[in-house]
Amino acid sequence: MILCYPVITFGEYHHHGSMINLIGENPSDELIKLLSNELHVTPDTPPTFLWHTADDQAVPVQNSLLFAEALRRCGVPFELHIYPHGRHGLGLALGEPSVSSWTELCARWLKNLGF
Repeated sequence: MILCYPVITFGEYHHHGSMINLIGENPSDELIKLLSNELHVTPDTPPTFLWHTADDQAVPVQNSLLFAEALRRCGVPFELHIYPHGRHGLGLALGEPSVSSWTELCARWLKNLGF
């Protein structure tokens, strides 16, 4: 997987808009738990490349941190990059030289995995 500033959790660090759009205004605790991906990582989860910006104002960086920790606990290969600054939705980050390195890092990661 390649995840860029992902919405992972519907727990404490959820992205409110995504939660409402996907599971409604008042989801049950059971549904929140079911759709909080950091709670469902297994050794069969695919290797994952993640990047996020620490000051993302839309999706808290904890989403990537929680997922990376779950991957680590299950022994799933991953690479995580947290950039200090950058708005949410940068995509390839062509106008952000400090963040745009993610594409090169990701390509190297994929190559190291044999792609």
